[in-house]
Amino acid sequence: MLYSSNIKEMNIRATDGDIGKIKDIYFNDNWNVRFTVVDTRKWLPGRKVLLPLHIFHPINYESEYVEVDYDKDQIRNSPPVPEDEHFTPDDQGNVLDYFGWNMYKDNAVSTGGHSPLVTFDHPDVEQKNVPEEPHLNRNELLSNDTLRSEEETLDFKVHAKDGKIGNIVDFICDENNNWKITYIVVQNSENMTENEFYIYRTEQIQTVDWFERDLYINDSVKGLKGTTPFTDKNQILSKLS
Repeated sequence: MLYSSNIKEMNIRATDGDIGKIKDIYFNDNWNVRFTVVDTRKWLPGRKVLLPLHIFHPINYESEYVEVDYDKDQIRNSPPVPEDEHFTPDDQGNVLDYFGWNMYKDNAVSTGGHSPLVTFDHPDVEQKNVPEEPHLNRNELLSNDTLRSEEETLDFKVHAKDGKIGNIVDFICDENNNWKITYIVVQNSENMTENEFYIYRTEQIQTVDWFERDLYINDSVKGLKGTTPFTDKNQILSKLS
């Protein structure tokens, strides 16, 4: 388990050198992380790149970096990111056409013994020998996979049945489950002078109003009175480990 804020502190390393750091994480309505936006900084000044999660290797915690399966030229030639960073299904599709589609594992026929699934050709990307996916409908998959920005979801107001609990200050991701967001970290808004954090499983979330920035969970403010909050975010990960 690790915080999404920690992921954004990691350097991203291509096969031939560093390319920048993760600026944002995009997830769908099932809290599955789909893409990352990488700020390329000095390497490609003023440009960001959109990378699908499946090209990442496991995090190297000791050196604080994450490797990807492609070199700098391949990443430089990847489809550009819209300046407003609001990705349409076409934007997502263009990136997946380039890097491959095996991130949609629920729809793939390949198993652990097969290579990553690639269904579209691109001259800069090596193709893999895998079975054809007969049921993969590009437009249908993408139109049903609305992306949400981690950066924009921070500070959403969190409400219980009987009142406001606080605001989202971080997310907890499960690296062993493709960085899936499994918990939200909420800071108590009633006591801003002291750190009081509560965590909730994403399964406890009932509804989200993405426009008004409100999130509703299956809990009560009254029930929190008998709960001891976390006073340090490090305590949370220790508790979950």
